[in-house]
Amino acid sequence: MRNSGKALLRFTALGLISFLSITAATSAQNAEQVAEKALAATVYLEMADRDGNTLGFGSGFLVGSSQIATNFHVVVGAAKGTAKLAGKPTTYAIEGITATDEQNDLAILKVTAFEGEPLPLGDSDAVEIGETVYVAGNPKGLEGAVSDDTINNLHEEGGKKRFQMTALILPGSSGGPVLNRNGEVIGISLITLEDGQNRNFAIPSNNLKALLGQSGRSKPSWPRKQSISAETHLRRGYAKYRLDQYQEAIADYDAAINLKPDLASAYYFRGTVKRSLGQYKEAIEDYDIAIDLKDNFAFAYYFRGTIRGDLGEHFIAIQDYNKAIDANPDYAFAYLRRGIANYLLDRNWAAKKDWNTALELAEQTGNKRLKAQTEKLLKRVD
Repeated sequence: MRNSGKALLRFTALGLISFLSITAATSAQNAEQVAEKALAATVYLEMADRDGNTLGFGSGFLVGSSQIATNFHVVVGAAKGTAKLAGKPTTYAIEGITATDEQNDLAILKVTAFEGEPLPLGDSDAVEIGETVYVAGNPKGLEGAVSDDTINNLHEEGGKKRFQMTALILPGSSGGPVLNRNGEVIGISLITLEDGQNRNFAIPSNNLKALLGQSGRSKPSWPRKQSISAETHLRRGYAKYRLDQYQEAIADYDAAINLKPDLASAYYFRGTVKRSLGQYKEAIEDYDIAIDLKDNFAFAYYFRGTIRGDLGEHFIAIQDYNKAIDANPDYAFAYLRRGIANYLLDRNWAAKKDWNTALELAEQTGNKRLKAQTEKLLKRVD
Protein backbone atom coordinates (compact mmCIF):
# COMPACT_ATOMS: atom_id res chain seq x y z
CA MET A 1 0.00 0.00 0.00
CA ARG A 2 1.10 3.55 -0.61
CA ASN A 3 1.90 5.92 2.19
CA SER A 4 -0.99 7.95 3.54
CA GLY A 5 0.30 11.08 1.80
CA LYS A 6 0.69 14.56 3.20
CA ALA A 7 -0.67 15.44 6.61
CA LEU A 8 -1.39 19.13 6.98
CA LEU A 9 -3.39 18.78 10.17
CA ARG A 10 -3.39 16.31 13.01
CA PHE A 11 -5.77 17.20 15.83
CA THR A 12 -6.76 15.19 18.87
CA ALA A 13 -9.08 15.79 21.78
CA LEU A 14 -6.14 17.28 23.68
CA GLY A 15 -5.50 19.80 20.96
CA LEU A 16 -3.30 20.25 17.94
CA ILE A 17 -0.58 17.60 17.58
CA SER A 18 1.04 19.09 14.55
CA PHE A 19 0.31 21.84 12.09
CA LEU A 20 2.52 22.30 9.07
CA SER A 21 2.67 25.79 7.64
CA ILE A 22 1.05 26.53 4.31
CA THR A 23 1.57 29.46 2.00
CA ALA A 24 -0.83 32.05 3.40
CA ALA A 25 -1.56 32.77 7.06
CA THR A 26 -5.23 33.32 6.29
CA SER A 27 -5.45 29.92 4.59
CA ALA A 28 -3.78 28.26 7.59
CA GLN A 29 -6.26 29.91 9.93
CA ASN A 30 -9.17 28.75 7.77
CA ALA A 31 -7.82 25.21 7.75
CA GLU A 32 -7.53 25.21 11.52
CA GLN A 33 -11.07 26.53 11.89
CA VAL A 34 -12.42 23.82 9.59
CA ALA A 35 -10.61 21.14 11.60
CA GLU A 36 -11.89 22.43 14.94
CA LYS A 37 -15.43 22.67 13.63
CA ALA A 38 -15.25 19.15 12.20
CA LEU A 39 -13.95 17.62 15.45
CA ALA A 40 -16.67 19.32 17.48
CA ALA A 41 -19.26 17.39 15.48
CA THR A 42 -17.47 14.08 14.76
CA VAL A 43 -18.31 11.08 16.94
CA TYR A 44 -16.85 7.69 17.72
CA LEU A 45 -19.40 4.89 17.27
CA GLU A 46 -19.26 1.41 18.76
CA MET A 47 -21.90 -1.12 17.80
CA ALA A 48 -22.92 -4.38 19.52
CA ASP A 49 -25.33 -7.28 19.10
CA ARG A 50 -28.19 -8.15 21.48
CA ASP A 51 -25.78 -9.95 23.80
CA GLY A 52 -23.47 -6.96 24.03
CA ASN A 53 -20.74 -8.45 21.84
CA THR A 54 -18.91 -5.76 19.89
CA LEU A 55 -19.60 -5.97 16.16
CA GLY A 56 -17.56 -3.06 14.97
CA PHE A 57 -16.74 0.60 15.29
CA GLY A 58 -16.53 3.64 13.12
CA SER A 59 -17.11 7.35 12.87
CA GLY A 60 -20.13 9.54 12.33
CA PHE A 61 -21.03 13.21 12.53
CA LEU A 62 -23.89 15.43 13.62
CA VAL A 63 -26.20 16.46 10.78
CA GLY A 64 -29.19 17.73 12.74
CA SER A 65 -30.85 17.80 16.12
CA SER A 66 -29.96 14.42 17.72
CA GLN A 67 -29.11 13.05 14.26
CA ILE A 68 -25.85 11.31 13.35
CA ALA A 69 -24.82 10.25 9.85
CA THR A 70 -22.50 7.29 9.26
CA ASN A 71 -21.92 4.31 6.95
CA PHE A 72 -24.56 1.61 6.76
CA HIS A 73 -21.91 -1.09 7.13
CA VAL A 74 -20.91 0.39 10.51
CA VAL A 75 -24.37 -0.28 12.00
CA VAL A 76 -25.80 -3.22 10.06
CA GLY A 77 -26.65 -6.19 12.28
CA ALA A 78 -26.42 -4.14 15.48
CA ALA A 79 -29.04 -4.17 18.24
CA LYS A 80 -27.46 -1.44 20.32
CA GLY A 81 -24.65 1.06 20.20
CA THR A 82 -23.02 4.12 21.70
CA ALA A 83 -21.77 7.45 20.41
CA LYS A 84 -19.12 9.69 21.92
CA LEU A 85 -17.70 13.04 20.92
CA ALA A 86 -13.91 13.13 20.70
CA GLY A 87 -12.35 14.24 23.96
CA LYS A 88 -15.63 14.28 25.85
CA PRO A 89 -16.29 11.91 28.77
CA THR A 90 -19.98 11.33 28.11
CA THR A 91 -21.09 8.28 26.15
CA TYR A 92 -24.59 8.39 24.67
CA ALA A 93 -26.79 5.40 23.91
CA ILE A 94 -28.00 5.27 20.32
CA GLU A 95 -31.79 5.01 20.28
CA GLY A 96 -31.94 3.40 16.89
CA ILE A 97 -31.73 3.87 13.14
CA THR A 98 -34.13 6.28 11.47
CA ALA A 99 -33.15 5.80 7.81
CA THR A 100 -30.79 3.71 5.69
CA ASP A 101 -29.53 3.73 2.13
CA GLU A 102 -27.80 0.38 1.71
CA GLN A 103 -26.87 1.04 -1.92
CA ASN A 104 -24.92 4.16 -0.99
CA ASP A 105 -23.76 2.74 2.38
CA LEU A 106 -25.43 5.43 4.49
CA ALA A 107 -27.41 5.44 7.74
CA ILE A 108 -28.95 8.03 10.05
CA LEU A 109 -28.94 7.37 13.81
CA LYS A 110 -30.97 9.02 16.57
CA VAL A 111 -29.22 10.11 19.79
CA THR A 112 -31.17 12.40 22.09
CA ALA A 113 -29.48 15.13 24.17
CA PHE A 114 -26.33 15.10 22.11
CA GLU A 115 -24.59 18.46 22.38
CA GLY A 116 -22.85 19.85 19.35
CA GLU A 117 -23.27 22.01 16.27
CA PRO A 118 -24.36 20.00 13.20
CA LEU A 119 -22.11 20.25 10.17
CA PRO A 120 -23.59 21.95 7.09
CA LEU A 121 -23.90 19.88 3.93
CA GLY A 122 -22.37 21.27 0.75
CA ASP A 123 -23.14 20.55 -2.89
CA SER A 124 -21.19 17.42 -3.85
CA ASP A 125 -21.99 18.01 -7.53
CA ALA A 126 -19.60 20.97 -7.41
CA VAL A 127 -16.58 18.90 -6.26
CA GLU A 128 -13.64 18.98 -8.65
CA ILE A 129 -10.54 16.83 -9.14
CA GLY A 130 -7.57 18.37 -7.35
CA GLU A 131 -9.74 20.01 -4.69
CA THR A 132 -8.34 20.08 -1.16
CA VAL A 133 -10.58 18.47 1.45
CA TYR A 134 -10.37 17.69 5.16
CA VAL A 135 -11.16 14.24 6.52
CA ALA A 136 -12.27 13.81 10.14
CA GLY A 137 -12.59 10.54 12.03
CA ASN A 138 -11.22 8.16 14.64
CA PRO A 139 -8.43 6.19 12.92
CA LYS A 140 -7.56 2.90 14.62
CA GLY A 141 -9.55 3.92 17.69
CA LEU A 142 -7.74 7.26 18.14
CA GLU A 143 -10.39 9.74 19.20
CA GLY A 144 -10.44 12.78 16.99
CA ALA A 145 -8.13 13.24 14.01
CA VAL A 146 -8.33 15.56 11.02
CA SER A 147 -6.06 15.43 8.00
CA ASP A 148 -6.02 17.21 4.67
CA ASP A 149 -6.42 15.28 1.46
CA THR A 150 -6.99 15.73 -2.26
CA ILE A 151 -9.76 14.53 -4.56
CA ASN A 152 -7.86 12.69 -7.29
CA ASN A 153 -10.67 11.04 -9.23
CA LEU A 154 -14.42 10.89 -9.71
CA HIS A 155 -16.11 7.51 -10.17
CA GLU A 156 -19.56 6.51 -11.29
CA GLU A 157 -20.51 2.86 -11.60
CA GLY A 158 -23.91 1.22 -11.43
CA GLY A 159 -25.57 4.55 -10.66
CA LYS A 160 -23.29 5.15 -7.66
CA LYS A 161 -21.00 8.18 -7.55
CA ARG A 162 -17.81 8.16 -5.50
CA PHE A 163 -14.91 10.55 -4.94
CA GLN A 164 -11.51 8.91 -4.73
CA MET A 165 -9.00 10.49 -2.38
CA THR A 166 -5.22 10.31 -2.22
CA ALA A 167 -4.59 9.46 1.42
CA LEU A 168 -5.31 6.26 3.29
CA ILE A 169 -8.54 6.10 5.31
CA LEU A 170 -7.71 4.01 8.36
CA PRO A 171 -10.23 1.77 10.12
CA GLY A 172 -12.31 3.79 12.54
CA SER A 173 -12.57 6.79 10.22
CA SER A 174 -15.09 5.19 7.87
CA GLY A 175 -18.36 7.10 8.19
CA GLY A 176 -16.67 10.37 9.11
CA PRO A 177 -17.15 13.69 7.29
CA VAL A 178 -15.12 14.94 4.33
CA LEU A 179 -15.25 18.74 4.25
CA ASN A 180 -14.31 21.41 1.73
CA ARG A 181 -12.39 24.61 2.52
CA ASN A 182 -15.65 26.30 3.56
CA GLY A 183 -16.27 23.72 6.27
CA GLU A 184 -19.15 22.08 4.38
CA VAL A 185 -19.50 18.30 4.21
CA ILE A 186 -19.16 17.22 0.60
CA GLY A 187 -18.68 13.50 1.30
CA ILE A 188 -18.73 10.66 3.81
CA SER A 189 -15.58 8.52 4.19
CA LEU A 190 -15.79 4.96 2.92
CA ILE A 191 -13.20 2.19 3.07
CA THR A 192 -13.40 -0.37 0.28
CA LEU A 193 -11.18 -3.43 0.10
CA GLU A 194 -10.30 -4.62 -3.39
CA ASP A 195 -7.51 -6.96 -4.46
CA GLY A 196 -5.95 -6.73 -1.01
CA GLN A 197 -5.86 -2.94 -1.04
CA ASN A 198 -7.64 -0.32 1.02
CA ARG A 199 -9.12 2.09 -1.49
CA ASN A 200 -10.17 5.50 -0.23
CA PHE A 201 -13.49 6.92 -1.31
CA ALA A 202 -16.10 9.41 -0.22
CA ILE A 203 -19.85 9.06 -0.75
CA PRO A 204 -21.29 12.33 -2.14
CA SER A 205 -23.15 14.45 0.41
CA ASN A 206 -26.09 14.94 -1.95
CA ASN A 207 -26.99 11.28 -1.32
CA LEU A 208 -27.06 12.06 2.39
CA LYS A 209 -29.36 15.05 1.84
CA ALA A 210 -31.94 12.77 0.24
CA LEU A 211 -31.70 10.30 3.12
CA LEU A 212 -32.16 13.01 5.73
CA GLY A 213 -35.53 13.79 4.22
CA GLN A 214 -36.64 10.23 4.95
CA SER A 215 -35.13 10.23 8.44
CA GLY A 216 -37.32 13.08 9.68
CA ARG A 217 -40.46 11.00 9.17
CA SER A 218 -39.29 7.84 10.93
CA LYS A 219 -39.11 6.68 14.52
CA PRO A 220 -35.77 5.28 15.67
CA SER A 221 -35.65 1.48 15.78
CA TRP A 222 -33.31 -1.49 15.64
CA PRO A 223 -34.44 -3.95 12.97
CA ARG A 224 -35.11 -7.36 14.48
CA LYS A 225 -33.21 -9.19 11.81
CA GLN A 226 -30.53 -7.77 9.56
CA SER A 227 -28.43 -9.72 7.10
CA ILE A 228 -24.74 -8.88 7.15
CA SER A 229 -22.96 -9.10 3.82
CA ALA A 230 -19.63 -10.80 3.22
CA GLU A 231 -18.18 -7.42 2.31
CA THR A 232 -19.23 -5.99 5.69
CA HIS A 233 -17.55 -8.87 7.51
CA LEU A 234 -14.47 -8.17 5.37
CA ARG A 235 -14.40 -4.52 6.45
CA ARG A 236 -14.92 -5.40 10.10
CA GLY A 237 -12.20 -8.02 9.97
CA TYR A 238 -9.81 -5.52 8.43
CA ALA A 239 -10.55 -2.97 11.15
CA LYS A 240 -9.95 -5.53 13.90
CA TYR A 241 -6.73 -6.70 12.25
CA ARG A 242 -5.41 -3.13 12.19
CA LEU A 243 -6.12 -2.96 15.93
CA ASP A 244 -4.18 -6.23 16.47
CA GLN A 245 -7.39 -8.08 17.35
CA TYR A 246 -6.28 -11.09 15.34
CA GLN A 247 -8.65 -13.80 16.48
CA GLU A 248 -11.65 -11.50 16.16
CA ALA A 249 -10.49 -10.57 12.65
CA ILE A 250 -10.20 -14.23 11.65
CA ALA A 251 -13.76 -14.83 12.90
CA ASP A 252 -15.02 -12.06 10.60
CA TYR A 253 -13.08 -13.43 7.63
CA ASP A 254 -14.48 -16.90 8.35
CA ALA A 255 -17.96 -15.41 8.31
CA ALA A 256 -17.26 -13.66 5.00
CA ILE A 257 -16.03 -16.92 3.46
CA ASN A 258 -19.08 -18.83 4.72
CA LEU A 259 -21.32 -16.30 2.99
CA LYS A 260 -19.22 -15.98 -0.16
CA PRO A 261 -16.80 -18.90 -0.67
CA ASP A 262 -15.36 -17.36 -3.85
CA LEU A 263 -14.37 -14.05 -2.21
CA ALA A 264 -10.64 -14.07 -2.89
CA SER A 265 -9.92 -11.04 -0.70
CA ALA A 266 -11.31 -12.80 2.38
CA TYR A 267 -8.77 -15.63 2.03
CA TYR A 268 -6.01 -13.11 1.36
CA PHE A 269 -6.77 -11.03 4.46
CA ARG A 270 -7.21 -14.13 6.62
CA GLY A 271 -3.85 -15.35 5.39
CA THR A 272 -2.31 -12.01 6.30
CA VAL A 273 -3.61 -12.29 9.86
CA LYS A 274 -2.27 -15.84 10.15
CA ARG A 275 1.10 -14.62 8.86
CA SER A 276 1.11 -12.03 11.66
CA LEU A 277 0.45 -14.84 14.12
CA GLY A 278 3.36 -16.88 12.77
CA GLN A 279 1.02 -19.51 11.31
CA TYR A 280 2.96 -19.68 8.06
CA LYS A 281 1.67 -22.98 6.69
CA GLU A 282 -1.94 -21.93 7.23
CA ALA A 283 -1.24 -18.48 5.75
CA ILE A 284 0.24 -20.02 2.59
CA GLU A 285 -2.84 -22.22 2.25
CA ASP A 286 -5.06 -19.14 2.32
CA TYR A 287 -2.88 -17.34 -0.22
CA ASP A 288 -3.05 -20.45 -2.43
CA ILE A 289 -6.85 -20.30 -2.42
CA ALA A 290 -6.87 -16.55 -3.09
CA ILE A 291 -4.59 -17.08 -6.10
CA ASP A 292 -6.69 -19.99 -7.38
CA LEU A 293 -9.72 -17.71 -7.28
CA LYS A 294 -7.90 -14.71 -8.76
CA ASP A 295 -4.87 -15.57 -10.85
CA ASN A 296 -3.49 -11.99 -11.03
CA PHE A 297 -3.69 -11.34 -7.28
CA ALA A 298 -0.39 -9.45 -6.91
CA PHE A 299 -0.58 -9.00 -3.13
CA ALA A 300 -1.26 -12.68 -2.51
CA TYR A 301 1.76 -13.68 -4.60
CA TYR A 302 3.91 -11.08 -2.85
CA PHE A 303 3.08 -12.11 0.71
CA ARG A 304 3.29 -15.80 -0.09
CA GLY A 305 6.75 -15.02 -1.46
CA THR A 306 7.75 -13.11 1.69
CA ILE A 307 6.85 -16.11 3.86
CA ARG A 308 8.85 -18.44 1.64
CA GLY A 309 11.76 -16.02 1.63
CA ASP A 310 11.68 -15.73 5.42
CA LEU A 311 11.75 -19.53 5.57
CA GLY A 312 14.85 -19.57 3.37
CA GLU A 313 13.05 -20.86 0.25
CA HIS A 314 14.48 -18.15 -1.97
CA PHE A 315 14.13 -19.85 -5.35
CA ILE A 316 10.41 -20.45 -4.79
CA ALA A 317 10.01 -16.96 -3.32
CA ILE A 318 11.44 -15.44 -6.52
CA GLN A 319 8.77 -17.24 -8.53
CA ASP A 320 6.10 -15.58 -6.41
CA TYR A 321 7.71 -12.15 -6.77
CA ASN A 322 7.85 -12.70 -10.54
CA LYS A 323 4.10 -13.37 -10.54
CA ALA A 324 3.42 -10.32 -8.39
CA ILE A 325 5.41 -8.12 -10.79
CA ASP A 326 3.68 -9.64 -13.82
CA ALA A 327 0.34 -8.70 -12.25
CA ASN A 328 1.56 -5.24 -11.17
CA PRO A 329 4.71 -4.00 -12.94
CA ASP A 330 4.87 -0.98 -10.59
CA TYR A 331 4.94 -3.07 -7.41
CA ALA A 332 8.06 -1.55 -5.83
CA PHE A 333 8.15 -3.81 -2.78
CA ALA A 334 8.10 -6.91 -4.99
CA TYR A 335 11.29 -5.69 -6.70
CA LEU A 336 12.79 -4.93 -3.31
CA ARG A 337 12.09 -8.38 -1.92
CA ARG A 338 13.10 -10.14 -5.13
CA GLY A 339 16.36 -8.24 -4.94
CA ILE A 340 16.92 -9.49 -1.40
CA ALA A 341 16.26 -13.07 -2.50
CA ASN A 342 18.70 -12.69 -5.39
CA TYR A 343 21.32 -11.17 -3.09
CA LEU A 344 21.02 -14.09 -0.67
CA LEU A 345 21.54 -16.42 -3.64
CA ASP A 346 24.75 -14.51 -4.54
CA ARG A 347 23.14 -13.00 -7.64
CA ASN A 348 24.42 -9.50 -6.98
CA TRP A 349 23.86 -8.28 -10.54
CA ALA A 350 20.19 -9.31 -10.39
CA ALA A 351 19.80 -7.83 -6.91
CA LYS A 352 21.26 -4.51 -8.07
CA LYS A 353 18.89 -4.39 -11.04
CA ASP A 354 15.84 -5.07 -8.84
CA TRP A 355 16.85 -2.52 -6.23
CA ASN A 356 17.46 0.15 -8.85
CA THR A 357 13.95 -0.44 -10.16
CA ALA A 358 12.53 -0.28 -6.64
CA LEU A 359 14.44 2.97 -6.06
CA GLU A 360 13.09 4.50 -9.26
CA LEU A 361 9.51 3.59 -8.29
CA ALA A 362 10.01 4.93 -4.78
CA GLU A 363 11.18 8.27 -6.18
CA GLN A 364 8.23 8.42 -8.56
CA THR A 365 5.71 7.86 -5.75
CA GLY A 366 7.53 9.95 -3.15
CA ASN A 367 7.92 7.01 -0.77
CA LYS A 368 10.81 8.29 1.33
CA ARG A 369 10.94 5.26 3.61
CA LEU A 370 11.22 2.83 0.71
CA LYS A 371 13.77 5.07 -0.97
CA ALA A 372 16.01 5.13 2.11
CA GLN A 373 15.69 1.37 2.57
CA THR A 374 16.59 0.68 -1.05
CA GLU A 375 19.55 3.06 -1.07
CA LYS A 376 20.92 1.28 1.99
CA LEU A 377 20.63 -2.09 0.23
CA LEU A 378 22.31 -0.82 -2.95
CA LYS A 379 25.44 0.04 -0.98
CA ARG A 380 25.95 -3.69 -0.47
CA VAL A 381 26.42 -4.33 -4.17
CA ASP A 382 28.17 -1.12 -5.26
